[in-house]
Amino acid sequence: MKRKMWGAAIITVVVLCQGVPSRATDAAAEVVTVDRLATVGESVVLSCNNAAVNASPGVTEWSKDGKLVLRHNSTSTEKFVADSRLAIVNNSALQISNVSGSDEGVYLCNVMPSDIQEQNQHPIKLVLVSGPDAVSINITPAVVLLNGTYYTIQGSEVTYTCSSQSYPAQELSWVFEGLASKPLNVTSGNGTSLSFKKINIIPIDQGNYSCSARNPVSGKTVTSSIAMLVYYRPSRAPRCSSQTGNNASDLLLLCSWTGGYPEPTLQWKHDDEETPGDWQPVLSASAANASLDVTMSRTQLHDGQVLKCVGEHPAVLSRMELPCSVKLKAPYPEGEPMITGISKQNVTLTCQDKDARPPPKITWLRGVRQEEIVPSSKYIISQGEAVSTLVITNCSKESDEGFYFCRSENPVGVRELEVHLSIKSSAYNVGGLIGVVLAIVIVGSGGIIGAVVYLNRERIFLGHRVWSEERNDVLMLVDSDDDAPFEDDVSGLTSLTNGNATPVVNDQHTTRDDHEEPQVHDEEPQEKDITDT
Repeated sequence: MKRKMWGAAIITVVVLCQGVPSRATDAAAEVVTVDRLATVGESVVLSCNNAAVNASPGVTEWSKDGKLVLRHNSTSTEKFVADSRLAIVNNSALQISNVSGSDEGVYLCNVMPSDIQEQNQHPIKLVLVSGPDAVSINITPAVVLLNGTYYTIQGSEVTYTCSSQSYPAQELSWVFEGLASKPLNVTSGNGTSLSFKKINIIPIDQGNYSCSARNPVSGKTVTSSIAMLVYYRPSRAPRCSSQTGNNASDLLLLCSWTGGYPEPTLQWKHDDEETPGDWQPVLSASAANASLDVTMSRTQLHDGQVLKCVGEHPAVLSRMELPCSVKLKAPYPEGEPMITGISKQNVTLTCQDKDARPPPKITWLRGVRQEEIVPSSKYIISQGEAVSTLVITNCSKESDEGFYFCRSENPVGVRELEVHLSIKSSAYNVGGLIGVVLAIVIVGSGGIIGAVVYLNRERIFLGHRVWSEERNDVLMLVDSDDDAPFEDDVSGLTSLTNGNATPVVNDQHTTRDDHEEPQVHDEEPQEKDITDT
């Protein structure tokens, strides 16, 4: 029988000695088994128990599985198989050199003639035992690092498989040892391979996994181990920001991406002005760390420039980049360019720059020489979020009137807002107060007159008396020969005489087809104060 061998193997020789009935009785023969171990490739010697002690047999024959393979006498050896590895040693023992799988079988020795009256047959069974030589481990899905460590992504369904070759069938077992736990038997079984699964793997499942293979006959055991890591991505996207560095002209870029394992790889990039969309590394700076800070000088910056921090993590599918970005903007301070203050009082100058990025540093300067103002009891400076105020206490025209400058600076550039402060005397303040009082009086008087007119609106617009009845008013009606201006009917005209309404009728002749005299209907006035002239 021919078997494929795997590496070095161990050979076990089982000798089955079967007795024959003794001369005195017909009892069953006694069987004796002898085991021998040897490795593949070495020589095995099978002794012939039928040979007489201290006697040279005439002819010795060896058969395998009932077929004659070799005959030996004192002068020659005859082989019945073409195998140079077979030979007779010590007059009757069979030697097999470089044992292989084809040598497995049952061997029997026969000696002729023999001094023994009755020969006992002692068949020898040669059993070959091989493996295990090595254990291979396969884990899917997983990635093998350069140092041989495996890693997989949190939440994956991972299959662990180990395999080996052994004859007869081997015993396989998996053992897990966590980072802070004792070894734990996971599973075991017989066969050429053994598998188990981890569903929704989590970080606590990382550690050392070992698979052992044992030959139950030879007792040979082989173990193979691997280290397994569980990667997980950060729970949020990268965060980045910018701020002014130690020097006002330096930009400090800050980027962080925390909460994952292992730490990500971060890199700052900037958009090329000449080739939009072509992102170039900033100072070739990158780091396998949870944060990356980079400093840039003003000469590398411009207004509207966009810089982004790119993060890569092995737990992110396809190792895609996750960016965050910052946009730079030059300072532009805003405020009132002209301020008027009152002598011996406080005056406040305000300056703000809400759009500059990163947020600017605001300082106050004074005079043509633009000397920086230092906070004191005279000058009180308050800094808010992109807003700065300068309070000048107890102003005087001689010492405080003039030009002030709000200077806004960030790493992108510097810009100033010019403010002119005029100081007026206290008399200016009194004049202003008087003007306010007069305005109030005028507005109040207009209000009173309007109220009176409103309350007497019927008398004014409907003809009722407003003034005293003792006043005599005379309305004079004058005849005229010029008919042109009075061609229209003015019968609706009413005069006001001594407080009484009197209708006035046109006294002109109206032209008719029959040339009749015009009829004039005059109402008799209540008082005869109307005189025709």
